[in-house]
Amino acid sequence: MSVYIDTITFIWAALLLFGFSNWVIHKRGLISWLGFFSCVTYLIAQSSWTTAFLLGDVWGRDFSNYIWFLFNSLSFGVLTVLWVRDKK
Repeated sequence: MSVYIDTITFIWAALLLFGFSNWVIHKRGLISWLGFFSCVTYLIAQSSWTTAFLLGDVWGRDFSNYIWFLFNSLSFGVLTVLWVRDKK
């Protein structure tokens, strides 16, 4: 079941990647860059972790966890920027 849920979020991130790519070109703001890198990092983390898990590659799975950490940091970075902007 989780493969289906992961597929939904993977497609969602791929679509957002196109949107943020356009936004980076036209707006060039901090949020557009953070969103772009969040989408890229998510797509790499999800695909590499799933591949490593299916192949039984322990090192690849552990390395993918570091990529997940980067994605989580970028996501919270976006939330922090939005929160700080709202406080002004």
